[in-house]
Amino acid sequence: MFGSNKDRIYVALYARGGQDPNTYHWAIIVGPKTEVEGGRGFRYHARQRLDPTTPGRQVWHYEALDIPLTQTSMLLARVMIGKVANHAQLAKTLAAVPREQDNPAWTCRIWVRDAIAALEADGKSLGTRVTNWQKIEQTAKTYVARKREQRRYDGSGTWKAGTVPTYDLLEEKEVIP
Repeated sequence: MFGSNKDRIYVALYARGGQDPNTYHWAIIVGPKTEVEGGRGFRYHARQRLDPTTPGRQVWHYEALDIPLTQTSMLLARVMIGKVANHAQLAKTLAAVPREQDNPAWTCRIWVRDAIAALEADGKSLGTRVTNWQKIEQTAKTYVARKREQRRYDGSGTWKAGTVPTYDLLEEKEVIP
């Protein structure tokens, strides 16, 4: 992409079924600045799967998936943290972010934190950006809490179908309610 239409990078929070509503699955989404119906992007994240070699053991896997950018029942919100300058470098950097096995304290949130630090450190993946983890994490949690208070997730209100609540951290404003 060229000019001001560079793809955007988001921190995305997903609902976790059956668990505390204030805990989330964290991921990174990359998509076009201007979203169109049927638009697609990529989700990068770490998730647990059963280890096929050891019954009952869960291991962390890295995934890079082509995804539709429309609202899903589990995607709660996105926080735009920057513009993508180099897709190939971004994908290479994210694939190299370590995953810590057999540590119950290690989570997908830690992977996203480490991924953002790695993108900042590579100096090539991102253009204009906010990579301060405390600011990103606090904004994301506060934004989802505000959407919950506004009853965005329970079918109430007049939200535009198929849209994902989105906050632009560069401009510090909501861009999709």
